[in-house]
Amino acid sequence: MDSLKTHLFGRERVLQDIVAGVLALQPVSFSLVGPKLVGKSFLLKYLTSEEGPLLNPARSDLRPSPHQDPDRIIVTRIDCDWAEAQQDLLAYLHEHLLEVARTEHGIRLDEAQIEAQPSSARRIWQIARQLNQQEFRLVILMDNFDRAFEQQLIHMEAADELRPLTLEVALVVATEQPLHDLDRQLAASPLFNVMEQSFIGLLGPDGANAWLDAYCDRFPVLTGVRDQLLTLTGNHPYLLRRIYDIITEDLPALLASGQTIGPEHGELIRLRLAEHGRRLFAIMWRTIQDPPSRIDPDLVRALAARLVEAPLPAGQVSNGQASTLNWLMNQAMVVYGEDGYRLFSPLFTDYLARRLDVGPPAPVPPSAPADGDDLPIYEGLTKIEAALLRYFRTHSGELISPQQLLADVWHRPDATPRRVQEAIRRLRLQLEKAHPPVGVIENERGRGYRFVPNDQ
Repeated sequence: MDSLKTHLFGRERVLQDIVAGVLALQPVSFSLVGPKLVGKSFLLKYLTSEEGPLLNPARSDLRPSPHQDPDRIIVTRIDCDWAEAQQDLLAYLHEHLLEVARTEHGIRLDEAQIEAQPSSARRIWQIARQLNQQEFRLVILMDNFDRAFEQQLIHMEAADELRPLTLEVALVVATEQPLHDLDRQLAASPLFNVMEQSFIGLLGPDGANAWLDAYCDRFPVLTGVRDQLLTLTGNHPYLLRRIYDIITEDLPALLASGQTIGPEHGELIRLRLAEHGRRLFAIMWRTIQDPPSRIDPDLVRALAARLVEAPLPAGQVSNGQASTLNWLMNQAMVVYGEDGYRLFSPLFTDYLARRLDVGPPAPVPPSAPADGDDLPIYEGLTKIEAALLRYFRTHSGELISPQQLLADVWHRPDATPRRVQEAIRRLRLQLEKAHPPVGVIENERGRGYRFVPNDQ
């Protein structure tokens, strides 16, 4: 497969840590935590491949002694979503490890001694012990490990029986949530509480830029839209990987015969990237609608609606919002920069605006007065709140319907009045705190809103 699709740009550090840990004299186990589609499964598959740093003979320099010989390393991957694994995970793992040792590596084990053990957990431990005695390092990768906790595929008794594995085997599991959020008691067992936890999310700037540089080297026509791609993908590995499909499959099929791709196709690339990203955005939307029990769903939706309109400056974040924003960052939806907290990609912002029925920042109405724009209140307002206040001040004392506000401020007469209600609710909170006072927004039920300035 093309290296632009298989290379793990931006994950070099986590790969180095895993390799050093699982091959250490005393093996270290890892828990990789991150939302769907950030590349956890891709990373595990890479670790099992012949090109990966565990098994590639040419990459022995990455492996610590005495495990530099890849022939002495056994790496196997199990997906806890597999039906056969869900029937009886530990029995399946026991049979799977025996098959891997026999068929793939030709290793002779004392199977009578293994089968004499009283449980699947003890049989797994016996397999690992015999491999260790023959100086093989066993590395077990378990994808979608959430299922093992959620469906109780591993019980506390089995976890206790598997405790000796921490001395014989390196275990790497991938989950969407931290193990202690799934089952606090099981996560505290000696089998799991020794794991190194790594959060896998958006790539760092260096990783995203390296990926885009590789694209531009292969496809020089992308140079003119490189900065746009960096902004649109928001450093998300799923969107960065989709660029390959767009440039090799989508655009050639859409362009006229003989036409080459150029900077003028930036908008077309944006549309195709938004289409490819729909699966990712839908998963994120479901996460927003159904967060973990420790996260307030109403606060999640309120913050999402706020971030759709504009970044949230750090100075405006309350203590109650901080933990939710941190969770949104761990879900690879929000990033923090010079302008504060913001959604990771404008493509996701557009998608979220449609689902929440709120709008991105509206342009300032042409009729907005220039005088008074230096009032202190404007410094703390989002663009839509500022535009709304300017409009109200221009039409002081007038009764204005939600439909008129949608048409004149949002320029979306087809939208629902709910977005007006939410924006006015937030603006009222700002007006209550304003010093000097600016005015109040009155509501005539069923008719509309009237702004009464403070000087009346």
